[in-house]
Amino acid sequence: MKTNLRACSRQALLSIAIVGGITVLGPAAQAQCSKFSPRPVAWQALPLFAASPLGDLPAASTGTPEPRARGGNVSIVGLWKMTFTSGGQVVDQAFEVFHEDGTELMVDTSAPASGNVCVGVWAKTDGLTFQLNHPSWTFNDQGILNGTAAIKLNLTISPDGNQVSGTFTVDVFTLAGTNILHETGTVAGQRVNVQ
Repeated sequence: MKTNLRACSRQALLSIAIVGGITVLGPAAQAQCSKFSPRPVAWQALPLFAASPLGDLPAASTGTPEPRARGGNVSIVGLWKMTFTSGGQVVDQAFEVFHEDGTELMVDTSAPASGNVCVGVWAKTDGLTFQLNHPSWTFNDQGILNGTAAIKLNLTISPDGNQVSGTFTVDVFTLAGTNILHETGTVAGQRVNVQ
């Protein structure tokens, strides 16, 4: 995303760095992939997991396919509505797709022209737990590459396969590899079904 920030606070840096990268080396900064803010654009007036234009999630009895991988195990594969919280504030919401091949795609509440689509890789770590590594580039206010960001999630899926919760970390690095930001938070998600 191409958002300029002035007088960046630590919370403002986190607000932008979670899904995308950010520059903190000058008076203005630009992030790629996401604009995290205390009030996400799309669902700012809705409480966590309230009804949305997508409708409520159907009960299992509606004929919705069960969220199970081949072999009958609960799977994270599918589309999720995710909410990221840090310091008691919602800092972003996104639709996140976990693919069977271990890749992930996220589209957050930023405007599409700002670069709100990012990719990552995930793996099952044990039973109902998963890890996600979501890398990103960072740019200065002139659009010049100046570093990277690493967003990592540890997730646990509910036994019914319809909710996920866990933690995230954000680390932002200069091109020389110096870590200039480390933050943590929680994430919660709800599966989006066909009906």
